[in-house]
Amino acid sequence: MWQRIGLVLLVGWCGRGYAQCPTTAALAQSLQQIVTTKADAAQGRNLRQWLANWQRCYPTVDSLYVQALTQLGLAYFSGNDYSQAVAVTKQVMPLYKHPNPHLKQTDLIKAWFRVGVYLSKAQNSSLSIQSLQEAVRLGRGHAEANQLTANAHLYLIYNYYVLGDFERALLHAQVGSKVALQTGDSITTAKIWEQQAQVLEELGRTAEARPVVEASIQLLKNKPAYGYSVANQYRLLGYILDKMGQSQAAFQNYQIAYAVAKQCHHDNLSDFLNPIGYHYYQRGQYTQAIAYYQQGLALNKSKYSKSMLFDRLGLAYTRQHRYAEAIQAYQQGLAALPIQFQDSRDTALPTANSIRLAAQKDYLLSLIQDKADTWLAWAKATRNDPTRLKHALKTYKLADTMIDFMRWEHTGQQSKLFWRQKTHRLYEQAIETSFRLSDAPMAFQFMEKSRAVLLNDKLNELGANRQLSATQVATEQHLRRRVTQCQARLTEVEPNSGAYRPALDSLQLAQEQQETFMRQLERTNPAYYRYKYDNQVIPLPQVQAQLATRQASLVMYFIGDSLLYALGVTNKGIDLLRLPAATYTKPARELLALNAKPDDLNRQFGQYLRVSNQLYRHLLAPMALPSGRVIVSPDGVLLPFEALSASASHPNFLVNQYAFSYAYSVNRLFKESPPSGNAWFSGPGSFLGMAPVAFSASLHQVALAGSDAVMQRISRQFTRPSLLTGPAATRLAFGRGAGQYRVIQLFTHAEADSAGSEPRLFFADSSLRLSELTTSGLLPAELVGLSACKTGVGANQRGEGVFSLARGFAALGVPSVLTTLWNVESQATYNLTERFYAKLATGLPKDVALQQAKIEYLAQAEQSGQLPTLWAGLLLVGNAEPLQQQGGGGAWSL
Repeated sequence: MWQRIGLVLLVGWCGRGYAQCPTTAALAQSLQQIVTTKADAAQGRNLRQWLANWQRCYPTVDSLYVQALTQLGLAYFSGNDYSQAVAVTKQVMPLYKHPNPHLKQTDLIKAWFRVGVYLSKAQNSSLSIQSLQEAVRLGRGHAEANQLTANAHLYLIYNYYVLGDFERALLHAQVGSKVALQTGDSITTAKIWEQQAQVLEELGRTAEARPVVEASIQLLKNKPAYGYSVANQYRLLGYILDKMGQSQAAFQNYQIAYAVAKQCHHDNLSDFLNPIGYHYYQRGQYTQAIAYYQQGLALNKSKYSKSMLFDRLGLAYTRQHRYAEAIQAYQQGLAALPIQFQDSRDTALPTANSIRLAAQKDYLLSLIQDKADTWLAWAKATRNDPTRLKHALKTYKLADTMIDFMRWEHTGQQSKLFWRQKTHRLYEQAIETSFRLSDAPMAFQFMEKSRAVLLNDKLNELGANRQLSATQVATEQHLRRRVTQCQARLTEVEPNSGAYRPALDSLQLAQEQQETFMRQLERTNPAYYRYKYDNQVIPLPQVQAQLATRQASLVMYFIGDSLLYALGVTNKGIDLLRLPAATYTKPARELLALNAKPDDLNRQFGQYLRVSNQLYRHLLAPMALPSGRVIVSPDGVLLPFEALSASASHPNFLVNQYAFSYAYSVNRLFKESPPSGNAWFSGPGSFLGMAPVAFSASLHQVALAGSDAVMQRISRQFTRPSLLTGPAATRLAFGRGAGQYRVIQLFTHAEADSAGSEPRLFFADSSLRLSELTTSGLLPAELVGLSACKTGVGANQRGEGVFSLARGFAALGVPSVLTTLWNVESQATYNLTERFYAKLATGLPKDVALQQAKIEYLAQAEQSGQLPTLWAGLLLVGNAEPLQQQGGGGAWSL
């Protein structure tokens, strides 16, 4: 009755003068009556009429008008008209441009929040994040808006999760849960914890994820109205327990999740049958698994859940050798996704453009990768059928394109690294397919795409900044440094302390500002955008041409779960080999361990010769490399190939036959332009030498006696050298001078290991961390010498390489880095480094100069000084061509 009277009042306004308009109290009552009806098309019509009459009667707006606008947006949203929902709700924002005492700040926050939700539902995560971040920004300091702010964080977690940016997702989980707890909102708290646990589970941090999701369950399990959420949480707990190896406990939670979902009439029960089926699949009970998957498909309503069920069905068919049925299952899974793909032919694939526009690409990647794996398995089962191998290769190439798209969408090193690790098996299978097809060019492309992607990303980004103005570059660097500083600050405060929340807020604000700036650059500078996203691999024929120019050979390695692939490129041709991975991994570990402990090496030198010869016979001998220069592109840790022995009974080190250099990425190495005529280099000097000699007591580092004298002698090879020794060799002095010299040489200490601690470089007064180093801009140096302990050592990240100080300088665009692999002996290192620069001054290539320095050292050293631990740990990474000599008294005093 009240509803009908209210609507009559609204209609009665039409055509009347301003004097006949009802009071604001009457307007509020009428609006309340409309709002309490269902948010549908009828409500939308009534709200449009209400707004039209308001505009007819009143020249100004207040919070009542804003409420009507946001409710109209909700009505459009309920009708799945997301674009109209966004457009109407965005009409609120301009109303706040000028001060208006009749408008509430919380209404503006609500508008930004709802726009973010609508965009999220429309699968536009990037724009959704912008709106939600604005809601969070405006909500800071407004206690009455805490519930809205907490929910904005909840959706931010989801959107960052969809984009694969797990670091940002976790940050918003930390902040959002604190806000929700402050308001006593147990429902939002539980949902945030659920999302947080899901992100942690994706990252493999199951020990952290389990208590989070269990706490979430405790908050909601006695609230029948939230049965949907409880069911999801039990299922997530099952996933976590499965990853922790507790399969039976996981299965019990899957069953509880299905029972709860069924009891509350969950609208997508198939999501709870899927993990039960997968439980049977993992145990080889494929018939039972298929039955659950098919039962789930009969109940399914979600496109993405349906695609996952078809994917799992295809995997089960493949294990039963029902390959044709498996391929058809994948095709049905692709057709279920909203990518406008309905081609049921076995060989049909979506286009790259349709994939790029797709949301939640992880579902799509799983289908494409599993389809490729099935083609390969089918080919193996049919005596390497070439047609099926070609179908597999084509599908792997599409999956590789997808990885590029996903990498572009992700931000944050750990998130990108996660995807590189996750896709390592894809590249292994793609290389295996190329091997079976004897397709060396494709094997090279997949090997190259599998490594150093974060390094290339960093260099692309820094190189792209050269497309920008000095002000833009400075702004970008300032924002990056601020984020790093805020991250460092956050690690220093206790999570439960009063300083934790402000530190979190500061970090989030810094990241928001950085994102806004980067988005502006992509819109206003297309050249920057192209540079940043360059992902083309140099073709193998072009690599051969580059090698011929350098009179060099190339060897590349890829280490899979059980196999090692080796690619050798010489002037005689190309060799593609496949070996058991154990022929490399075990002896490589033993060789490095012996070199790291001189006493052990001296006692077990016979064993060292046998191990090093074994590596030589497996890795290099089959390729019959001609003597001379060799570029090694390793997978994982650096191994000193010059210290391998061609004989197992007496020392016959390869340093006498080959000049080795090492490359994180062949693509990067050969795409670099020569440093000659480097217009963007404007430094005043040719050489910067730093030797702290003694260190601050707080650093606990021993003095390096004599290093300053050696540095003095090296500097004589250069014109305009600059020497900073003793107390003058500070971290600040390095920061100020590093960008002004073509060659930088450091005699100091470094700290790095493979246990996950961050590498550090020591100066007289303090140290420099790897993360701090890589927040700088490009360095114009042509060569950086890191004659310190373990500068080439760090945590080995699968699919990406060793995160070392040497890699950090490479990420700053330094084309050549002289680095060390273990705790090198000081005097031997000084000797080798001095000889290296003397040879380099004659115009020799850097790799040949280092080779000759080592040969000369061995010829003059006593027998005890010829152990590889003394001379083999000094390696050259990157461009091995001679230093560029400048006319008119340039780099060298010739």
